[in-house]
Amino acid sequence: MPDPVLMGKAFAVAAALALVVAFLFAARSRAPVASAVAVLAVVGAAPAGLWVLGRLPHVPPGEVFDRLVVIVFPAAAVAEVIAAASPRAGWVARCVVAALTTPVLLYGSSYVADLNGPDSREWSPANTWLIYAALAVVLMVAWAALNRLAARTQERTPAWCLSGAALGAGLVVMLSGYATGGQFGIPLAAALSGVALASLARKDNPGIEGALGVGVVGLFALLLIGRLFAALTDVNAALLFVTPLLAWLPELLPSRIRGRALLRLILAAVPVVVALMLAQQKFAADSAKPDSGPVGSIDAYRNFGK
Repeated sequence: MPDPVLMGKAFAVAAALALVVAFLFAARSRAPVASAVAVLAVVGAAPAGLWVLGRLPHVPPGEVFDRLVVIVFPAAAVAEVIAAASPRAGWVARCVVAALTTPVLLYGSSYVADLNGPDSREWSPANTWLIYAALAVVLMVAWAALNRLAARTQERTPAWCLSGAALGAGLVVMLSGYATGGQFGIPLAAALSGVALASLARKDNPGIEGALGVGVVGLFALLLIGRLFAALTDVNAALLFVTPLLAWLPELLPSRIRGRALLRLILAAVPVVVALMLAQQKFAADSAKPDSGPVGSIDAYRNFGK
């Protein structure tokens, strides 16, 4: 794993920056303004954490990690700022971002481009468009579900659940062979945590819907590149992506039952722990093989994405 002390510093810097920025407007601003500021806090704090890690993207973006940080992440932030000003226009912007996230991340890759000669791409054009459409629907459903949950419950727990999923995704992707890309999950989780803490200054609507939208796009993109460009398994990707959505389950309980916030956190923690255990076991098994190949070896893991 990369230096845990350095990752801790990056987490602290990103969390502190997001906390300060969001807190300045949290207490006395209307909910739409607080939501827009929370978006800016997340999108500003995450790159600050990457700077501490020494993992700032290249501009113009040339690799999938660069496109995640430079294009996809800010685009999600723009969509959420639009949503804070105009909910109807915001949903249009969110749909556009959901539809374009996968094509942007896979641009120029062997999945969709003939890098080794004619007809050498891994996905046929028909399959490519089918995958694009399916993943866009998956992202949009998760985006809408988290937004609705935050509005329905008026709690901070959806942000905590998403933060835990992002942190777990970062660690699992690192264990899956993508040290550079996986580290994005550290400052993303920290930024979401900082915004959640700042929202405690509000007594009514916490104003975290925008931060949730940016966070779920970041989580989706991180898991997608881990699955397609590293050795992230389908099981771990699914576990981590559904983690924040499990916060909906307590809503099925009778209204008289209390402790829903705690139950949400417990439900979100279980799949993250399971995914981490599975990834650690796979990493240890691959590292123990004398001829573990380009992904399984420790040297390849340390150099992947550099």
